[in-house]
Amino acid sequence: MALFSGDGTGVLARKLKKYGAQIIGGIHITMPDSIADEKVLKRSFKQNKKLISRADEKIKKAVEKIKNNKPPQEGIGLFCQLAGLLGQRLYFYHKTKEYSDKLKIDSEKCIGCGKCVKLCPMKNLELKNKTLISKNKCTLCYRCINDCPKQALTLLGKQVISQHKIDKYL
Repeated sequence: MALFSGDGTGVLARKLKKYGAQIIGGIHITMPDSIADEKVLKRSFKQNKKLISRADEKIKKAVEKIKNNKPPQEGIGLFCQLAGLLGQRLYFYHKTKEYSDKLKIDSEKCIGCGKCVKLCPMKNLELKNKTLISKNKCTLCYRCINDCPKQALTLLGKQVISQHKIDKYL
């Protein structure tokens, strides 16, 4: 993701190591921003298609390197850990330490389809008598906002500007 990217490779590698994985390499891939309700570092549809195309090519090259026993080493070194710590984690740590209660539901727009309820990894959303309720356990993943057919959910802004789903770029 554009705005909230950082040392994701390193973070994932460290988490996988805790479960016994042996990390042999890593790559950084820039993807379109998932923020749908705020004009934050927005790219055009054409620019996002290019990002996806470049990511696809980068993945293909990484696979070839792995096949040749030369896995890419992006994001797993000490420098990347320090850059991620200083450039992102220290700044965002206090902002993401707790769940957010900022998810806004427009009951006029919501049709009670339940799509968002199924998508939420935190089980934050619930339908009661076709009324959508937030339990204030949002982690800002934007799945519900990007998939709502009526654009009834917002988090940072007041309205959905552009929904970002990978299938529209493929």
